[in-house]
Amino acid sequence: MVTVAYATVPQDMDPSNQFFQDTAVILGLTHRALTQYVLRDGKAVLVPDLATDLGTASADGLTWTFTLKDGIKYEDGAPVTAADVVFAAKRSFDPDLAVNGPTYQRDFFKGGAAYKGPYQGDKNWKGVEAPDDKTIVIHLGKKFSTLPYFMSFSQFAPLPEAKDTKVDYELHPISTGPYMFDKYTPGTELYLKRNPNWDPQTDPGRNNYPDGYHFKWGIDDVKSQQSILASTGDDATTLNWDTIDSSLVPQIEGAKKDQFVEGLSSCNAVINLDATKIKDINVRRAIAKAWPFDSLHKAAGDTSHAFTPASTMIPPQVTGHLDYTVDGMNGRGDGDPAAAKKMLADAGYGPNKPYELIYYYTNDDATQQKVNQVRKQKLQAAGFKVTDIGVPGKERRGIIGKPNGKYNMLQGPRGWCFDWPSGDAIIPPTIGSVALSSGGTSYGNFTDQKIDSEIQRIQQLSIQEQGPQWGKMDQWLTKNYLLAIPDNYAKGNTVFGTKLKNVQNNPNTGLTELRSIWVAP
Repeated sequence: MVTVAYATVPQDMDPSNQFFQDTAVILGLTHRALTQYVLRDGKAVLVPDLATDLGTASADGLTWTFTLKDGIKYEDGAPVTAADVVFAAKRSFDPDLAVNGPTYQRDFFKGGAAYKGPYQGDKNWKGVEAPDDKTIVIHLGKKFSTLPYFMSFSQFAPLPEAKDTKVDYELHPISTGPYMFDKYTPGTELYLKRNPNWDPQTDPGRNNYPDGYHFKWGIDDVKSQQSILASTGDDATTLNWDTIDSSLVPQIEGAKKDQFVEGLSSCNAVINLDATKIKDINVRRAIAKAWPFDSLHKAAGDTSHAFTPASTMIPPQVTGHLDYTVDGMNGRGDGDPAAAKKMLADAGYGPNKPYELIYYYTNDDATQQKVNQVRKQKLQAAGFKVTDIGVPGKERRGIIGKPNGKYNMLQGPRGWCFDWPSGDAIIPPTIGSVALSSGGTSYGNFTDQKIDSEIQRIQQLSIQEQGPQWGKMDQWLTKNYLLAIPDNYAKGNTVFGTKLKNVQNNPNTGLTELRSIWVAP
């Protein structure tokens, strides 16, 4: 059995309610959707899963049709039908059962903005239909060229309506993958065992090499990683996918280097600036000029295994990524306080009229207190007045996620993890009117008709045409708006026991590709 031990605690295991990387990876062992990703030469490639192909779009791009493969069964041996996929898709609109799930379906599916799912919604809603047992038809209100990527989400894992136990469904969601739920204690651990009715002949991306998986949550990272590197007993078949602790770097760069894998992640971090409050872009540019990247990473205990400095918002593994640098911003260095002071003076600010920066920081974590001390000192040295508001960590996330907060910078989101490797899963969810429509925060908390129009224009293009256009828009946004300062691209880290083989990093998640692991005798 393979044990996966890490610090985060999943909120639940309901496939409709998932929008987090770790739970997506776990459910990728138990639940199949219409499409999936496979690793080929280290790259994640989209392929059919339950469907026979990646779907067929109508001439106007507003109707997509998928056909199920033959012989797909649930863990209890019952056949999977198109109606089950349709029910799962409809369930993803439920405001209670899918409150934390993605919202692309609400934005793109025809009538999706008003639909509330199969229990609370319009009984006649036809956004997703099953004309027969093998065919799924999706009707869109506007073009969604990357819909096949979205079809890989657990929200489209089939679920028979008769088997839906609503809020209790997370306790044992019915499996179509190589593994099924065995024992589950919410918030603590999950055991998976082999699914006897999974057919590998229909599944191009999964294996069932280990006899099971054991997920342990809320553990101490450092102790876990130390034990795994020692690899005695069960630790030899355990892995941890949290960032490597700096105290263990000498081991994974030395004698234990064969027990460590790192690679690209879907996530990138930014310094978020509220452009509705810091209205002068020259002030925002002065913040970028003063930003002490190196000192902040040092204060946080970050290592080169955790991140790569960034100059863009679209990570390098995404199709269409444009490798650009604006005004020298490349995520490196310790800032230039003298140049920042001059930029502020040119914008009308100085010792007698300092520009005030206001933000929240976590005051119940020693590391974050140290980081804030460095940040405040460096920004003050560049001529800014700094008002730092300390709040407990459990409160900060909620506070910085409200657009009307007292801050004028460092609001949420701190960064973004793309949902699929395309610019339309990065820019529209973080910038513009749609990003703010849910009532939360965005990059810049800013809307502009030019930005919205450019997003809409690119979304009408084919997948092949979109890539370079998103890259150009990335550069245009940084140069002309600077709503967020690119900071770093996160790296995925895995520490694993000596008996685990074929351990790979998945660049779409920055987590371990569990479906390819096998255990040595």
